[in-house]
Amino acid sequence: MINLPNTLTTIRIVLIPLFCALFLMGPDYYTYAGLVLVASGISDMFDGFFARRLHQETELGKILDPVADKLTLAAVVVCMWYVYHRSFPWISFALGIMLLKEIAMAVGGLVIVHKGKKLVKAKWWGKVATVVFYVCMILIVALNIFMPSERLTVAVPALAFFAAAVMLFALIRYFLVALKIIRGEEVSGTIDLEKEKLLQSRKRDQNLHNRQED
Repeated sequence: MINLPNTLTTIRIVLIPLFCALFLMGPDYYTYAGLVLVASGISDMFDGFFARRLHQETELGKILDPVADKLTLAAVVVCMWYVYHRSFPWISFALGIMLLKEIAMAVGGLVIVHKGKKLVKAKWWGKVATVVFYVCMILIVALNIFMPSERLTVAVPALAFFAAAVMLFALIRYFLVALKIIRGEEVSGTIDLEKEKLLQSRKRDQNLHNRQED
């Protein structure tokens, strides 16, 4: 379904190759790459907001949004590693944590859906981790534009490790929630997939009934 939230999410996916191309073209294009990353972060912030505000939450949007998030993070992390791993070898460890966090989240989500029939809504710590990731990555790009190269040896790894630490914290919190769901415990802020399907089926039947009456 085409609506504003899904359009913003699609734009975020389209921006991924654009960021990669600009960032990998070198320092002369870092400004443009940074602007693309800012636009991606803004679209990530507002697609969910508009979906709730305009009552335009759709099944497609529920699939596209996390896919766009994970593709964006993976692309940015790989680009950062390619550009910086020789100059700042330790950054590979921080970037690896970020990538493994998203892989673990994806696998964990599949396990939860299979075992618990529930889907965990985004928690505050996950939202904070996403914001911190975007801010740190944007700052890394910006510092390469405005800061002398000799100072980058501290700033770039520090930002990367800070983002990795926050994302690791979010992963641990989600892991604890996932364990509760798998054990059958009640957890607030989850979506019962079976109930959701039942509600969607009832809505379709009601809409069909209303059209037939008209």
